[in-house]
Amino acid sequence: MEENKTDGLLLEKQYKIPFDMFRNAFIAFQRKFVYPKTYAIMGVLAVVIGIYAYFIIYGGENANRSLYCIIILFCLVMMAFQWMNPRKIRMNLMEGVREIGDDQYRLRIFPEYLEIGTILPPEDKEAAGADELFDDTPEEDFSGTRIHYNKGMHMIEYPAFFMIYQQKTMFYVVPKAAFTEEELEIMRVHFSQRLEKNFSSKC
Repeated sequence: MEENKTDGLLLEKQYKIPFDMFRNAFIAFQRKFVYPKTYAIMGVLAVVIGIYAYFIIYGGENANRSLYCIIILFCLVMMAFQWMNPRKIRMNLMEGVREIGDDQYRLRIFPEYLEIGTILPPEDKEAAGADELFDDTPEEDFSGTRIHYNKGMHMIEYPAFFMIYQQKTMFYVVPKAAFTEEELEIMRVHFSQRLEKNFSSKC
C-alpha cells in the first residue's frame, strides 16, 4: 500500500514571500555567515597596510618604498573587493527574486522533518481547464525539499519571518503573516523541541 504523504502532518500552509522580506532575510543571512569572514579578512589586510606604511615612514634609506606602495595598493583593492562582493551577490540575487515574486510556496511540518518548496503553475492550461469542466482536481505540481531535523538544521525567528537554513549554504524564508497566532505557537513549540539550541529568536 502506498504511504500517505500527509501521515503525521502537523501543519500545512501556502504563502507568498514579499520582495522586501526576502531582501531583509538575505541581509540577515549575510550578517550571520558572510560579513564576519569579510570583516576578518579586511582586518588582516588593514594590519598588513599598517605594517608597510610603518616601513615606508621609518624604514630608512634601504627600504623599498615603491614595492611597499604597490603592496598597500593591492591590499586596498582587495579590501574594496571584500566590501563590495557581498553587495554585488545580493543585488544579483534580488534581480532574480524580483522576477519570481508571484511564486506560491508551501510548508509542510511533520514530526521528523519538514517539506518546503515552490508550487509550480500548471504546464498544460487546456488540460487544467478540462479537469475543471469535468469537476476533477488537477494533480498538484510541487517542487520542494525535505529537510530532516538534524544538527545541521537551524531556525531563527525574526519579527516578520522565520529563517530556516542548513549548513550555512541554503536558507528558506517563511513569513509569519501567513499563519495564525495559534499556528505560530505550534511552530515555536515544535521546533524548539526538535531543534533545541538550533532554534533561536531575534524578536
